Amino acid sequence: MLDGFFALSWRDIFLAACIAYVIFFAIRFLQKLFGKKEQELGFKVKNVDMADVYEKCKELFPIQNLDFHGKEFTRGMRIKVITIQKKIIEGELIGINKVNLICIRTHNQIIAHQIEKIEEIIVLD
Repeated sequence: MLDGFFALSWRDIFLAACIAYVIFFAIRFLQKLFGKKEQELGFKVKNVDMADVYEKCKELFPIQNLDFHGKEFTRGMRIKVITIQKKIIEGELIGINKVNLICIRTHNQIIAHQIEKIEEIIVLD
């Protein structure tokens, strides 16, 4: 077998490398061309009704009352949450679930945060 390899000239080796290079990039091009449709299906974005999202959040966070450091907060109250990392979240309390996650709806997002990592909750007027 080594005798056959040594019988090749540098031009033969160079030609084989060029052919392998062309075949490799032809296969990658075809994968990108035909494989793209499968990837796009996984990242489909659709418009949703905010009322439906709010109702789903109420199902996921069914507990309406939160007792935090002797104060009681109920669903729908405007609150300001200060986390232990000193981040401030202002929004409407949606609810709490059984694993101590609190859900807050701000003006542009819905945030779930662990109660253990909250330093202070303040009622907004």
